[in-house]
Amino acid sequence: MEYIVTIEENDSRADRVIRNICRGFSYVFLQKIFRTHRVTINGKKVKASDRVRTGDVIKIFAPFISGTRGGNGVGTTVTSDFGARTVPGAIATKSKENSKSFFHHPSQEQLLASLREMIIFENDDMLAINKPNHLAVQMGTGVSICVETFINTHGDGQCRLVHRLDRETSGVLLVAKTQPMARRLTQLFRENKIHKTYLAVLEGVIKKSGIIDNFLEKSFLGNEERMRIATPRQNPGARRAITHYYPLQTAGKYTLAELKPLTGRKHQLRLHCAGVLHAPILGDAKYGKMATKKRSVAAAAAMITNERVPEAASAASMDFPKGFLFLHAHEIFLEEWNIKITAPLPQHMLQAITFFGKR
Repeated sequence: MEYIVTIEENDSRADRVIRNICRGFSYVFLQKIFRTHRVTINGKKVKASDRVRTGDVIKIFAPFISGTRGGNGVGTTVTSDFGARTVPGAIATKSKENSKSFFHHPSQEQLLASLREMIIFENDDMLAINKPNHLAVQMGTGVSICVETFINTHGDGQCRLVHRLDRETSGVLLVAKTQPMARRLTQLFRENKIHKTYLAVLEGVIKKSGIIDNFLEKSFLGNEERMRIATPRQNPGARRAITHYYPLQTAGKYTLAELKPLTGRKHQLRLHCAGVLHAPILGDAKYGKMATKKRSVAAAAAMITNERVPEAASAASMDFPKGFLFLHAHEIFLEEWNIKITAPLPQHMLQAITFFGKR
């Protein structure tokens, strides 16, 4: 397996990056592949504690993955020198004849057909897809199929992801078709020569444009990983996060906003909206008010910033579609080639814009 380190993972420990990639494997298993020198970075053997840099090429030589039809409803069996274990990796479907689930892997033809429907730009060196919401970018716990599953079937199999979108976020996602282009795009992201624009519906009224410039760090709430606002003096591992925000229109207690991140921290936009603007992105179960979490906006903001904020109106009162994060990666501009790629809005975002009176 080969993986290119993204700008969001710069200066992270190697074992943590690999744990995010291979979430189906245990901590003990991951430590063992480092001890037995089955992990290299840029062709060199590394320790679990070594730091990675943006653009580094990680290769993992350990497991051989073989698809099985798991009657136990768990997923794909992974076998290696360290034994067999089960990780997510198959598609669950229901038989019309009975209610029992069975697992199967889509054919290459099915994956290619699905990928072709998502592609919104392509040339010899790169392509861009309009990622649907709820489709994960990479494999992980509870993920049966992801963007990597699709792109691995495209061309000669050399496609590489160069950045990410949250599973719940829809919109434009760049994919390099060669390793040199993957390195180049990663470098351009680092130099802020690739510009991303998001559209979001916020639960709260934002009247003025502004810039959020602070530091974020990883934390845990129980077993759930999340980001939080940090003070760099007290938290040396905190990383700077910058977002430009522009309110486009308000209606009731909601704002349609344009968000332009200058950095690419994990959950940056979601945390900035909830923890700084006190206007969570509508549908955000992790940082905002959502029926699935039964948590108020005030509680979420208090957890993040220790501040009290007024409660926003519920999504149901405005008849927004439920079960969606109203955050869409609408546009990406590649300065070096003067290429602008726009991802059409999904249905739930179109309904929201109609609510705000924009066509």
